[in-house]
Amino acid sequence: MKETKFAIAGWKIVGLSALIIGIILAVIWLIYGVDETAMRLAIRATARTSFILFLCAFVASSLRSLWQNIFTQWLLTNRRYFGLSMAVSHTYHAIALCGLWFVTSGASPGFDPLGILGYVFLFAMTVTSFERSAVWIGQRAWKILHNAGMHYFWLAFTFEFGIKIFKSAIVYLPLTALLIAAITIRLVSPRIHRKLVG
Repeated sequence: MKETKFAIAGWKIVGLSALIIGIILAVIWLIYGVDETAMRLAIRATARTSFILFLCAFVASSLRSLWQNIFTQWLLTNRRYFGLSMAVSHTYHAIALCGLWFVTSGASPGFDPLGILGYVFLFAMTVTSFERSAVWIGQRAWKILHNAGMHYFWLAFTFEFGIKIFKSAIVYLPLTALLIAAITIRLVSPRIHRKLVG
């Protein structure tokens, strides 16, 4: 890993993410108790932390190709660790979903095949984020899996946040706008990069 001016890098990002999200959930459950309201708050909180971590990994390469600076270097160098941190966050998210199922005696949440598919992607991407497993499946399969998974999560976040804009525009409109900006950057950055180097 290249040295940067950022002290937090590599596995420190994963550990700090796990700690901060764990503290957020602990505060929620201490304030509200272990009931349906608390579990729903925990679900929303972990969805947003997962979104932030996903976005860092999603745009890292594109931002680096457009802007050569210390921050984009740090972001790209630690892209894998942001992805692993998202896996940690979404594990907390799964715990909160299971907690909701428990406190509502199975009434909620409903069966969500797309959500299950998301966890299948997340598991496969996490397992293949390490050198040995990445070599084992091969570079081509690795690229297909991770590109498909990243774009699946982009679609999932965009859909989930987009349909909630009418309920709480002040929260979900900026989040949806960030997702649209992120996919735009990924789409236009190769063309801009080619012009800059050409």
